[in-house]
Amino acid sequence: MAMPRLCQILAVKPQSKRMEFNPEAYKLIFWDFDGVIKDSVPLKTEAFDQLFCEYGEDVRKYVREYHLLHGGVSRHIKIPHYFRKLFNQELSEEETLEYCQRYADSVIEGVIACPWIEGAREFLNSNPHDQQHIIVTGTPQDEIEHILEAIDLVSPFSKVFGAPHTKPEVLAQMLEETKMEPEECLMIGDSMTDHDAAVENQVPFLLRENEDNREHFAFFDGPKVLNFLHWIR
Repeated sequence: MAMPRLCQILAVKPQSKRMEFNPEAYKLIFWDFDGVIKDSVPLKTEAFDQLFCEYGEDVRKYVREYHLLHGGVSRHIKIPHYFRKLFNQELSEEETLEYCQRYADSVIEGVIACPWIEGAREFLNSNPHDQQHIIVTGTPQDEIEHILEAIDLVSPFSKVFGAPHTKPEVLAQMLEETKMEPEECLMIGDSMTDHDAAVENQVPFLLRENEDNREHFAFFDGPKVLNFLHWIR
């Protein structure tokens, strides 16, 4: 009998690891939003790119890469950072708000309409393991509340935290409020911001892997998922 090729064996292993992950072990799950519940990261990357389209490809490349690496950081922090880093320019609060509004105007309806990460909505709505679910996102508070209302996904979450709340602070606060141990909780994210918030609070981290973050997470040997379809079967 012919032996299977090495490439065939290797191709199966990552999928089998993803399939083995069991969310039932956790009482509280922290969810990032963009790239975890909705497939909205490409849309937001394009929106940042367009804000800086007049500045040339080197600037736009830095903006795109920084955004992908720091997916959970508020635009109110990212935009001043870009001007400070790339142009040695400090934006006033008024200028920052103007750029943030231009960005918001270009993405909100797109986020509402964009595809779901497969299985996320069904898992959250059914809550098969009677868990507590909390949103922790870099999207502004009023904006994420509007988006959740528009996509009819308010009820699964006991709390929703958007900017200016930071992810490390939220995880620490909720561990204190719920009196849960870190190992009873799970952080699901797709960016280094999500990963670092989990590590800082000793909370297990589940990576929602995609083509854009795979290289950034080459070091990560923890659990990964492409979607949540196997959680609802």
